[in-house]
Amino acid sequence: MSPEKPTKEIKCESCGNTFLGEVTVAMLGIRPREWWPQECPTCIEKDKLEMEREHQEYLVQARPEERKLWRERSGVPGGLLNRTFANFEPGCQDKALKICRKYAEGFKVEEPEGYRSLILYSPSPGVGKTHLVVAIANFIIDLWEGEPNRIYKPICFQSGPGLVRRVRATYSLSRDEFKHEREMDVYDDLRGVCLLMLDDVGKEKPSDFTRELYWYLINERVASNLPVVMTCRLPLEGNESLVELMGTDTVDRLYGMTRGHIEVLEGMSYRKRNKVA
Repeated sequence: MSPEKPTKEIKCESCGNTFLGEVTVAMLGIRPREWWPQECPTCIEKDKLEMEREHQEYLVQARPEERKLWRERSGVPGGLLNRTFANFEPGCQDKALKICRKYAEGFKVEEPEGYRSLILYSPSPGVGKTHLVVAIANFIIDLWEGEPNRIYKPICFQSGPGLVRRVRATYSLSRDEFKHEREMDVYDDLRGVCLLMLDDVGKEKPSDFTRELYWYLINERVASNLPVVMTCRLPLEGNESLVELMGTDTVDRLYGMTRGHIEVLEGMSYRKRNKVA
């Protein structure tokens, strides 16, 4: 058995009461030095509770600000930021709505590694794919209850055509090299984000450039074990398919990231049905 530590009566610096406290003795050179607690156990516990109360008050104020910043940094166009599961058209794409909500409920911002990817495919436009992926983003951000200032941008939303234009823009000359985005800056922005959302993939023209771009990006996501949520109107294989746009190996990796599940949305266009833009 280890010897008992010496004790002494100590006056608490906070409340003034005396208490029996342990004394720590250490040799500094040839002379012993003693240390003992400055506060009694009751005051120490009060301090802990007060610190926790202050921290909770800080979280109540800081989390909404963090969520606001995440939305601003996400890349979701301002006109789409109000898309949620709650305002998705009732009775429309109920299966896809349920799947997307379940996907959002299971995603943890602090633990994105290993979470499966999701592809929403429809042969026709206007069936709600973009609304659903933005609703996923909003739900994840709203559900988050973690510590602020630890993750700069958990979700990044990027359209397929916009991604192509963004990378090509890095090849143009700029007088201000500090403001000019480099190609590697684009990839750095997308490959390590907790959840990457690629919208309207397939509206860009297939080429060796698109196949190289998507191969690098998806391969980096696979290497980091991070998920992708993607919407498209192209089937995986065949003429005018994702294979033509991305390449066989890239699509094979994407299919594996989804664990073999592609959600198909069908139906009449919401815009035609409701005569809206």
